[in-house]
Amino acid sequence: MRKRIIGLMGIILALAACEKDIDISVDAGPPLVVVEGYINNSLRSYNYVILGKSLRYDAADFANTPIEGASVTITAGTYAAGSGYTWDQSSKVRMQEVKIPELGSVRVPGVYFDPRIVTDSAHALMGVPGKSYLLEIEAAGKKYTAITSLPQPVRIDSLTNTASFKDDSGTVRARLMVHYKDPDTLGNAQLYYWKNLEAKSTFGWGAMYNDRYIPSTDDLINGQAVHITHSSRLPVGDTMQYFLVSVERPVYDFWNSFNKARINGGPFTTPVSLKSNIQGDNVVGSFSGFSISTAAHLMR
Repeated sequence: MRKRIIGLMGIILALAACEKDIDISVDAGPPLVVVEGYINNSLRSYNYVILGKSLRYDAADFANTPIEGASVTITAGTYAAGSGYTWDQSSKVRMQEVKIPELGSVRVPGVYFDPRIVTDSAHALMGVPGKSYLLEIEAAGKKYTAITSLPQPVRIDSLTNTASFKDDSGTVRARLMVHYKDPDTLGNAQLYYWKNLEAKSTFGWGAMYNDRYIPSTDDLINGQAVHITHSSRLPVGDTMQYFLVSVERPVYDFWNSFNKARINGGPFTTPVSLKSNIQGDNVVGSFSGFSISTAAHLMR
């Protein structure tokens, strides 16, 4: 259970050490509300929202505390040029801190799911490509909102791996490769996630292997065949479940800025601006719309 919770909460704990534009001063200012939300078209239990509050920048461990008992809703809608967003109020889902089986039926404070994932999983919240989604949060008298949309998913052509090799411990390993064709439209981006099918002790997008980057600008690869070799050295004989995740550019921009902040050496180094898509005062994070294509691969 400890591994499950650590995997799920990992991004918030890392974000607690990062602010939009960190200005080191004696007066640290109010804590940040940290939002990590997802809506996807494939995994119902992986549609969730994590809410936390960062402590002062000069706290000893940059700890993060969960925000419990918040009002969290997700509403589906459509967007039309010239008329903007139209929200279907009948689709509104009130997310709750429920005990889901994937987390050992233990309630995790500050982690919100569609409660139907427990009572009626076949009808729990699921994203639809082409739709937009409105996240609304009320916590401690404050309101926060975000909008994300799901693009059309990009089909995986194939998964392969590099030639095998032995690491320093003598374990035979290889690197995973994905092959697909970039859509013939500008402005799209992909994120890459994969997990070991035998790993039953982790949960959540933050617990997976991932590469949150695009190989180059869409202007350079638009409409072309793409071949990515991931850097992780994975054990031969293991089966990987792969998720090719198509996202809007604002979602990619947030995770790209998050990666830069994460490897930046902490909050006392050169400031990195997190490109949050959450609206409100003293808040940072992302509401990420994921359009997913999946495939499995046995490492050989």
